[in-house]
Amino acid sequence: MNINKLVKLKDVTENDLPLLFKWRNQEFIREVMYNSGIISWEQHIQWFQGLKNNDNKTTKIFYFDSVPYGVLNITNIDSKNNSCEWGFYIGNSEAPKGMGTILGFTSLNYIFREMKIRKISAEVLDYNIKSIHFHLKLGFTQEGKLREHILRNDTYLDILLYGLFASEWEEKSSNIKTIIEGRLI
Repeated sequence: MNINKLVKLKDVTENDLPLLFKWRNQEFIREVMYNSGIISWEQHIQWFQGLKNNDNKTTKIFYFDSVPYGVLNITNIDSKNNSCEWGFYIGNSEAPKGMGTILGFTSLNYIFREMKIRKISAEVLDYNIKSIHFHLKLGFTQEGKLREHILRNDTYLDILLYGLFASEWEEKSSNIKTIIEGRLI
């Protein structure tokens, strides 16, 4: 089966806000975010209002087989340098194994092929081993480290910097698609 027929990225609407609010405040999501605190409804609404008419960022809900599973955040969209940053998460705690890979594959295809972005950057908390491996699996290269960059629970944490070019994704994407279609669908 072709993965592209099962996936969809949809713009966030007001109707989606309760679901995203619930997902974002789950502990397993918060613990890997820069802001690990519980988000109030007012903060959530402010975030949504900030998305409207903003050419530098967008958020999409990731669907697989018509079921919402996660979120793609694209920020710091820079048209001059043709680059952006991305963040994502699987918020549906009942997501089948491998759904993160499908979200990543779908998101990178969207960013590189539809948005025509040249380079994606990512920032990962140094203890988030799962995200580090995820980025490497998708073809990202570690480009640097922000040492003791954020304070969390009285400890300063490093932030690892990753980057991926469209040309690198084109080399890697067909293998990832084969893996997804062979093992996960």
